[in-house]
Order: sequence, then C-alpha cells, then structure tokens
Amino acid sequence: MAAWRAMGCEEPASGAAERTVSVPRFALFNPAGLPVPAGWTGPVCALSRHLTDLAPDLVIAADAALGKRTGHPWLGWLRDDPEALRRDRRRLDCTLSHDGFIVEDAAQTRFLTDILAATDRTPHILPRADLTPDRLGALLAEIRATSGFLPATGPAADAPSVDYIVRVGGRDIAFIRRCLDSLAAQTVPGIGVILVRYAPVPGLEAEMARQRPRLRRLDLIDMPRPTTRSTCLWAGLRQVDADLFGMLDDDDALHVNHVASLAPLALSGAVAISGSVQVWDDAAGPYPPADPGFEHRAFHVLPAPDRAALLDWNLAIHSSAFLAPASLLPCIGPDPALDITEDTYLLRRLVRMAPFAASWRVTTDFHWRQGEGDNTAFRGDFRAETRTRIDDRERLDPVIAALRATGGEDLPLAPAWGQRAERPDLPSLTRPADFNALPANRPLYVYGSGRGGRIILGELSKHAHLSVTALLDSQATGTAFGLPLRHPADLPADHLRDGLFIIASEHLAAMTATLRTAGAVHILDATPHIRLYTALPA
Repeated sequence: MAAWRAMGCEEPASGAAERTVSVPRFALFNPAGLPVPAGWTGPVCALSRHLTDLAPDLVIAADAALGKRTGHPWLGWLRDDPEALRRDRRRLDCTLSHDGFIVEDAAQTRFLTDILAATDRTPHILPRADLTPDRLGALLAEIRATSGFLPATGPAADAPSVDYIVRVGGRDIAFIRRCLDSLAAQTVPGIGVILVRYAPVPGLEAEMARQRPRLRRLDLIDMPRPTTRSTCLWAGLRQVDADLFGMLDDDDALHVNHVASLAPLALSGAVAISGSVQVWDDAAGPYPPADPGFEHRAFHVLPAPDRAALLDWNLAIHSSAFLAPASLLPCIGPDPALDITEDTYLLRRLVRMAPFAASWRVTTDFHWRQGEGDNTAFRGDFRAETRTRIDDRERLDPVIAALRATGGEDLPLAPAWGQRAERPDLPSLTRPADFNALPANRPLYVYGSGRGGRIILGELSKHAHLSVTALLDSQATGTAFGLPLRHPADLPADHLRDGLFIIASEHLAAMTATLRTAGAVHILDATPHIRLYTALPA
C-alpha cells in the first residue's frame, strides 16, 4: 500500500492542482465494480467525466472490453480469452483501442503480440503478477515514448508542417476554443489552422488573437452566403501550404498525440487514419450532460485501412480522423457542392490515388450534442440523397471501378454493424419518421443495453407518444440509462403478444431467435438507424 502511495496514486486533498509533476498518477476506470488491485488506494472512477476532472497520467481500465474513452494513455486489463476476441470484431476493436495491456496469462500475451504484428504498434504488455507502481511507471514511459504523447524534440524547422481546415459559423465560441486548444496542444510543432467562416461567430477575433502565438499559422477566410459545407472545405483546401493536411469540425477535438501518431504514415505518402471516441455534449454547450450519472463517452470505432470497404460504403471513418499528404490536393477535383458527407467524398477521392494506412490508435473525439440542434448530417434521408450524388460522380471513374472489382480479395473481418449474413427479415427503423410512425400505448422494449441501446433511446425520447417500458438484456439485471433491465423469458404473455420489441444490437440474428422463442410477435430492426451514428450506410 505504501508503494502505491509513493507513486502518487492517492488523490490529493485539494484536487489535481496540487499533483506532483515528477510522480505519475494513476486512476482506475471501473464502472462495473470489478476487484481492484491489492493495496490500491488511488482514485476509482465509474464515469469518464471523473477521469477528465482528475487528469491522471495513466488510466487503467478494469476491463479492456470497455474501450478507450479519453485522450489520456490507457492500459486495458484483458479479461477475455483470445478465442472470444477472434469471434467478436467489436470486442477486439474495443480491446485494441488501448495504448497498453494488462494480461492474465501467456495465451493473451501471444494473442496481442500476434494480432499487432501487422501494425507499427508496440504491444506494451504487463502481466498481472507484475502489477506494481514501479512497473506501471516504466510501462507508462514506454507508451509515452512510442505513442506520441511526449513533445517532439529537435529543431521545429525539421518537423513536417500540417494545415487543418476548420469551418466555423453559428456555434458558440466555447466550441471553437475547445477545437483550437486541441490543435495547439499537439505534441509536434508546425500546426497551422485555416478557419473558414460561413456565419457570424461572436468573439472569434479575440479567440484568434489568443491562439495565434501557439500555432504556425492561423488564417481566416470569409465565405459569401448561401454556401455549402463542401464549398467551405474546398476553399480551405485551396489555401493549404504545408506538407500534410487534415480537417476538424469546430465542435470536435484531437487527442494530443493525434498528429504525432499519423504524421509518419502520411509522410510516407499514405492517407493515414485513426480511431475515434464518441462524446455526448450537453444540449446547452461543450460540456458533459447535466445528469451527473450519465456516461457521455464511448469508444466509437477503430477502422481498418480497407479501401474496398470504404468504397463499398461499409467503413466508418470520422472526418477528423485522417491526415494526408498535401501533394494529393491537385487531384481531388472541383468542389462537389455537397451539403453533407463532403468529408466522405474527399476521403474517397484521396484513397483512390494513394495507399491507405492506419495508426491503429484512438486519437480523436467525435462530439455529439444532445437534442436536435446539431448532427443533421446523420439523417437517413439526407445521407441517401448525398450517397446517390457521390455514386453518380464515381460511376464512370475507372480507378474506383477497378478498386471495387479487386478489393474483395483481402477484406478484414466483417464490420460490427450491418452484418449482412443470415440477417432476419424484420421491419426496419432508419429515419425519424419510422419511429414517429410507431403506435402509442403499447409495451415498448429496447433489446440492447450498450451504445446501440443508448442511440435508440435518444431517438425515442424525441417522440412524445412513445414511452419505453424497459430494456432487455440476455444476461444482465438491474438498471441501465435509468430503465429496468429485463430478460425476454420473464416478460408477461400479453406484453409478448402486443408489445413492440426494438433490437438495438449487432447481434440481430441471435436476439431475434431469443425473442421468437419467448413468444414475441412485433420485432423491429433498429440497426439501420444505429448505422447512421456508427458507420456509413450500406
């Protein structure tokens, strides 16, 4: 116990401001209440907002299957047998989202070493028997050194230059401040920002004055109205004067090691991509939702650099999650005049001309505001129309046709959402109108208490005539998101006969079979709606 105290694991009485800089501080993320390491006296956090308040040097996830959720270095405790990870791509991606791993046995060590062999990542692994403050401190130093968390050394003139396009307009200056702070905090120098303003932003000039000393460049372009999202993006792209470029929405943020982890891949000529964390902001602004018990962060995606899957609309890559060589810009073509998915169109243009590579690290925050004020790009009707336009632009493209024809030879494991094999033929829920058409005054159950369930509960909350009776889970009991958890086999006969059962999980076939065995009649498939948040539409 004294050893843990010596490593700064006890929370200081007056908060994080009094932390000892030279001694690393650890925090345990343990929402499920799993057993803690012997002698542990440091912070144990059940919500990610507690981690951001504490700002530890290293987060230890009590279960690696939870996935990385903040921009700190994360060490995931592997509880799964490797065979389970070989069968479940989503669980594997959650595990690999961590920067290092605590393992229970040699089989897990072999699996992690083998699975990461095809990447540039070092498999930072610590056996559970060696879980001591000294070993954690040494492993943290290794993670910092290899994962881009340490500030770059050497002359700034030797570092690559990077320009980011950030479109601004309409949102509060606090969102933009968070975005620009994340760019200025990158561990590599040479970051420039091109702001493209399409609507007034009170306080923008003052914020630019605050940020300018921290950046290589900070320029502002004003766009005449009306305009489109792609017109703003293309205007910024024409002003890039750097070795590499990326884009960042004004309400999103990068982790400090984002550019450092992607730049070597992009400098080699590849379009480099990373994984993302999905963050729910309060409807009123850029901070966690007011409900203190609401978990507002979740691992989102760790995409493979699979060009065929991207071109087949079956791969989710967030707009902030790529970095590309500026030498590709002359080949992207004219502004497509798209109101949404302009980032997808740009990325598709880039990967048709260059290799595709992944850092296999989670280094961006994809923010999502509660309510209906933002995120209209994920409306199914908007996406369907835009996809048709993009398909038309690519229909006669011989390069994309060739990539689609040959890309199926080396596809990775199937994506977690939208698996086509053996899908039951169920009525689907995609657009808000589909939910609004559901009848009122009937028992309503959502099957799935993970991120899919949370997405569907958020949509159902927008329709006043619908009230969720309970969540369904095949194993867990208790509550989730403020609702009771029930087993399908325990439901009353009249609810099974008359109720509505919405499946909010990628395990569609298994859950459908469970519901039908229990006697449920009215079963609906919500995975098309969930895919609007987790992947591009299939």
